[in-house]
Amino acid sequence: MMPEAPWVRFEGEKFRDELTKYKMAHHPFKTHPFFAQLERGEVPLPTVREWVKQFYPWLASVPIAMAERFANCSWEPANDRYRRMILDQLVEEAGDPKGKAPGHPELWLRFCEGLGVPRDEVQSAPLLPSTMVAIDDFLYTNRVHPFYVSAAGSSEPPNVELCARLLPSFRKHYHVDESHLEYYTLHVVADVEHSEWIGQIVAGFATSPEVRKQMWDQMMRGFSIHALLVDGVLAATARTSAPAKTK
Repeated sequence: MMPEAPWVRFEGEKFRDELTKYKMAHHPFKTHPFFAQLERGEVPLPTVREWVKQFYPWLASVPIAMAERFANCSWEPANDRYRRMILDQLVEEAGDPKGKAPGHPELWLRFCEGLGVPRDEVQSAPLLPSTMVAIDDFLYTNRVHPFYVSAAGSSEPPNVELCARLLPSFRKHYHVDESHLEYYTLHVVADVEHSEWIGQIVAGFATSPEVRKQMWDQMMRGFSIHALLVDGVLAATARTSAPAKTK
């Protein structure tokens, strides 16, 4: 007899813990060969440069997705603390509107410069079809789903681990200096708090099997988005580097 699905067996904090455990073990940040190779310095620099150019537009869409999530968090007093969590993350992602702190897209542009890719080249790079699909799906799910469902698909918990793994690689293998690594040094710290907030939201609303199933599906959808962002780059670089066929 097969065990019941996690969204049936668990609720509240126990379901949150099961969701997070699965996410940490199965997210593409953990399982995709690209990130393991990047950690070991085995990804050729031209491929890394193509990846950072495609990841930028997705990252630039994150504040918009957070705004969609915020808009789906209704005005009732019971949601006050969740709105504050989402708003705090939105501002951090987008950057302080008074210019006191740069947003994450800006920090990524600085990281790209540390890899030898000028920001105007990043910002003008054509989007691969895979990147466009990933962005469209990410914005769509945050627009149409309740905020607690879209939050369940967030990648903050595995991103903390990924950033900690990649920092030494970018220093040692790709020779990025510290002044261009703030995106990664920040996320090792900032996403810990964001992960806790995501966990509170999930635990607070994981009250029925139907909602919990939606949360689980959203997590799986998030896996697909992040895998697509990488796979599209790898496919494109393989095409451009393949030797021309002779007749």
